[in-house]
Order: sequence, then C-alpha cells, then structure tokens
Amino acid sequence: MTPDLILLFIPTIASVSFTPGLCMTLAFTLGLSIGYKRTLWMMMGELTGVATVFAATFWSLGWLLSRDPIYFQVISLVGGTYLLYLAIRLFNETPEDLKARRLDDTHAGALILLGFVTAVSNPKGWAFLMALLPGFVQNDAALYPQFVTMLIIMMSTEFIAMTTYATGGQWLAKRLADSQGLMNANRVAATMLGLAGLWVFSGAVL
Repeated sequence: MTPDLILLFIPTIASVSFTPGLCMTLAFTLGLSIGYKRTLWMMMGELTGVATVFAATFWSLGWLLSRDPIYFQVISLVGGTYLLYLAIRLFNETPEDLKARRLDDTHAGALILLGFVTAVSNPKGWAFLMALLPGFVQNDAALYPQFVTMLIIMMSTEFIAMTTYATGGQWLAKRLADSQGLMNANRVAATMLGLAGLWVFSGAVL
C-alpha cells in the first residue's frame, strides 16, 4: 500500500467512523447510561467485530459477495431484537431503579457480546467495506502488509470515534444529575437504542 493510498485511506475511514451510525449511537447511549469506563467493554467487543468483518471482507471479498443474503438477515434479526429489548428495559426504568443500579455490577461479558453482535450484524458495514476495499487493495503488491496497515488505521479511528461519542454521552449524564434529569436522559438513550435496533432490522428486511 503506497503512502498516497494510506493518506487517502485515513480520512476516508475517519469520515465514516465519525458519522453517527449504529456503533456510534450505541457508544453514545452506553456512555450516557453506564459511563465511559463501563462502555469500554462494549467498545472492545465492537472493535473485535469490526476486525472480524474487515478480515472476512479483505480475504474473502469474492466469496462473501456470492453468499446467500439470508445469513446477514438472520444475524440482523437477532442483533436488532437484542437492541430493542435493551431499549425497552432502559426506557421503563424508574428513579428507584436508577438509584439502585450498580454500574460496577454490569456484566462485562454481556457488554462485549453486545458490541460484537452490533458490529457483525450491521449489513451496512459489510456493504461499505465490500465497496471500498477494491479501490485501495493493490493486487500486484503483498497483501499481508496492506491488511495490517488498513486494520491498524480502522481500529484506531473507530476507537477514537467511539471514545468521542461515549464521553459525550457521559458528559451529558453528569449535567442531568437529578432523578428526573436521569430519567429523561435514559429515555433519550433508550429511544436512540431503539432506533439502532430498527436500523439493524432494516438490514434484514430491505
């Protein structure tokens, strides 16, 4: 991968990462509801999912394009259902629930799984990489160095973008410290999470 292509790839990926999409919406929502430190677990899963999608797309682009779309639809239905379930629970929380909620008791494994499923079940992420990578991969050069370079760039920009969204959500939560304010923040977060769930569903039916 030439320096010119790297310089073009960085802003291209960064512009996509910082666009308010499914994963960024989830990062903001969790930052708002459970704080940045706990959201890092979700981010770990999301980065793993993005790396999985990127690796599968990079090495098997032709194979993926020829697969039956039912595989993506099933994953999208499962991921969308989980996100909607979380949104409903978050929306229905009462002030007593908020006071009793122990952030340190949030199961790290569940957050990691949520991030991974969200990244892998987002068909728009697959479609974007399938459309983008052919323009940057040089078939006449060694593939492994290109793969490593692109992966590092993607993981770095994705982490920075999610950190920006998650800390923004946490900042907003601190400005709404009273019970009613937290309930309103929770309902905003729940609404965003519900929209994210519907977004995932759209990949299964459209």
